[in-house]
Amino acid sequence: MKKTLSLLCAACLAVGVQAQTYMLNDFESGLNGANVAWGGDPAELIDNPCSSDDNSSAKALKVVSTDFANVAIPVNMPEGKTLADYTGVRVQLAVLEGSANITWVGCELGLLDNDTQYKMFNVAATSWGDATYNTWMSLDFNFNEDSVATYMAGDHTNTSLLIKVGRQAFTYAIDNVRLIEKEQVEDPNTIFTFETMELGPSARLAMPWSGTCEVVENPYTTGINSSAKALQVNGVECSPVTFSEALPAGKTWKDYSGIKFQLCFLESGFEWSGIEIGVRTDNGEHIKIGYAVDEAGAEGAAYGDYTPGEWLDVTLSIKSDLVTEEAESVKTMYLRLMKNNLSYLYDNLILIPASSSGIVDETVANDLKVYGAEGCIHVDLQKDMQVTVYSIDGRIVSSQMLSSGHHAIDLSKGIYIVNRNKVIVF
Repeated sequence: MKKTLSLLCAACLAVGVQAQTYMLNDFESGLNGANVAWGGDPAELIDNPCSSDDNSSAKALKVVSTDFANVAIPVNMPEGKTLADYTGVRVQLAVLEGSANITWVGCELGLLDNDTQYKMFNVAATSWGDATYNTWMSLDFNFNEDSVATYMAGDHTNTSLLIKVGRQAFTYAIDNVRLIEKEQVEDPNTIFTFETMELGPSARLAMPWSGTCEVVENPYTTGINSSAKALQVNGVECSPVTFSEALPAGKTWKDYSGIKFQLCFLESGFEWSGIEIGVRTDNGEHIKIGYAVDEAGAEGAAYGDYTPGEWLDVTLSIKSDLVTEEAESVKTMYLRLMKNNLSYLYDNLILIPASSSGIVDETVANDLKVYGAEGCIHVDLQKDMQVTVYSIDGRIVSSQMLSSGHHAIDLSKGIYIVNRNKVIVF
């Protein structure tokens, strides 16, 4: 990741697509309404010009751009879904021979109402570094949630994506246009569990200074974290890790008093250190809005003793006096571990509402109190209530009508959602 540019281009799409994307058009059965809306020659369905392990499709869409062509891809959503259920768009692109100057190209995503021709631009943007002729690469466009919400408020029922590759006199092929699914979590304060993300680098996660980060299979599923996936960070120079679209729609950072997450160190041999939370503005400025506090409530260490390969619970306090007007609505969050040259894991990032007591694993709401313990979940009810327990991947583990009073539900170690409340069984 370059220090001055967020490069949202994955190297190449891995063989086989997991269930975390929804295919809009693979062009195997034809154009299906895809067209060059303006700025180029008519869209042409062609044989895959550079079939490989990265893309072995039979067909693709050829675009000859004469003036920054915008390609329109009709959006046919699954039943019951809207654009708000997705974090962005993934498309494969290959620059065809004959195009000049194919380095550092900016790309843009927009939305088009096919009936009224109403257009909204800057719904998402992405870029790539160096390209190789006739080689498929994957581009991720990450939705600006506010822009998507504004478009949807207009009740547009017949929509196309507008994909613009920022070059004139430019010939390329696109294929396998997909929507990237949003993480499905019951608790609206849970912003990242990584469970529904594909393994590898993600457009929503970056290290803008130095180091690398990627979604990996959780190597340590014992103790307090039995999740299938986590984010692995290989940090250098105390580099922050950024999480785009981390601030829920309609909220500001002043709506939260802190954040809880799980942390696992992959190596030993270092002393206590602090962690801070902040935001990264569009111009690359980092503004700290919170930090770990010590027993006296002052800024201090986030952890003490630890064992490599063992998950820890960490809480950072968001300080309202640090949430400036410039910072309060920035959607890109960062976490910064104040140590050099460390490899570690993040998982299960949960914002703590300002109105909350700050306790995430023990919640009192709607006449219900629920908390995790060893081998079970405790439930205290003020009235008879349907209590449903979900696993972290959305499966119903238990659902029953319980009478008022105390109940214990036996469960194996792991993270569960109980009537919208996250609890941990250890």
